[in-house]
Amino acid sequence: MPKHCLSYGLFLLLNIWTLAGYAQGLLQLSPSWHYPLYSAVSASPVVADNHLLVAAENGNLYAFDLTTKEPRWLYHTQGGIGSTPAVANGRVYFLSRDGFFYALELTSGKLLWRFATKGEQRFAALGGYGLPLSLGPIPDPWDFYLSSPLVQGDLVYFGSSDRHVYALSAATGSLIWSFKADDLVHSSPAYADGTIYIGTWGTKLYALNATTGKEQWRFQGKVDPERCVMQGITAAPTVDGDTVYIGARDGFFYAIQRKDGKLKWSYDAAGTWVLSTAAVDNTRVYFGTSDTGLLLALDKTTGAEQFRTNTKVWTYASPLLVGEDLLVTATMSGELYGVDRHSGTVRWHYQTPQGRRDSADIIDDTTGKLRPEKLFAPGRQLQASVEQVKALGAFIASPIWVDGQLIAVSATGDLVIFNL
Repeated sequence: MPKHCLSYGLFLLLNIWTLAGYAQGLLQLSPSWHYPLYSAVSASPVVADNHLLVAAENGNLYAFDLTTKEPRWLYHTQGGIGSTPAVANGRVYFLSRDGFFYALELTSGKLLWRFATKGEQRFAALGGYGLPLSLGPIPDPWDFYLSSPLVQGDLVYFGSSDRHVYALSAATGSLIWSFKADDLVHSSPAYADGTIYIGTWGTKLYALNATTGKEQWRFQGKVDPERCVMQGITAAPTVDGDTVYIGARDGFFYAIQRKDGKLKWSYDAAGTWVLSTAAVDNTRVYFGTSDTGLLLALDKTTGAEQFRTNTKVWTYASPLLVGEDLLVTATMSGELYGVDRHSGTVRWHYQTPQGRRDSADIIDDTTGKLRPEKLFAPGRQLQASVEQVKALGAFIASPIWVDGQLIAVSATGDLVIFNL
């Protein structure tokens, strides 16, 4: 452990997790390594060929040796990176807010090529959040993500704020095709049987031919033309069998037929955003909600609710399936939960030091929920509220599980690994 991490590591060692109900019975995870990036982070970490990659909003992509935990290289872009990198054939791909899509050499971080989009930005709308039209387009302060790339065969796919979906040569970056969508594309693509599935801020889900980019069908969710708050798809679709599962900011979770885009069933999330990418096992689909602070498990065939776990606080990160019995979820109050996948029972819990400290006093001590009267007081800037939530060590990025290690990075840039 680096010297600058010792005090933090000793603090975390007082918070050893105990897990019960895992496939092999009792399991313990203890935090073994911490690295402060000193930057906001929205994108999820990635591990490939013993490289741990973390993209940050300071424009840096960090590469660590997963075994030694030593930094290997750093690549800097001129904008924040809200796109989770993809790795294939020795190359790292990601999208930056500077308007370029990058391909780097995995082993060295050397730039191989970059492709210019027509610009990346947050979703913005006139009258957004009910604010006066005279203020002009209001950027959505909760729009954290850029589209994360998907490599399939010789092509790499991603969406852009310029309202296009792109397919590029993975080797050279040359444009193969582009598709003009109805709105900004911050959703990440999914692939199955020659088709790309991707959502937009217009609450549309598109199915595109992966070879040509030709539209096969589109599904329309709900929109909010007055305030532009209850609309948009920012999660990646989850494809399972003949179904595409997707949550939306319109307050619904959808199961859609792959062949024709027809609705199979929908789940009413009670007026709360569904931002996380769903996880699916043999019988259930799992996702988190924002305002209602729930981890939900639904029957993936019927949409019937199987259990709900109250995590109290908004969830943006995607749930993580571990083994046969464990589900990990992360919230915006800097909390990580280990949940029994069969019953929804919380088996262990961890909260970041910043979340426990809650220096701005925005967590209600009685309910554990965020205080709306403080975050959304009249005249208060929305972005100020966002920054206070992030300062809790919020998890906007999703945790990952690699070789018996849980890897998580907070919105304040604290990268932590927990080992068996």
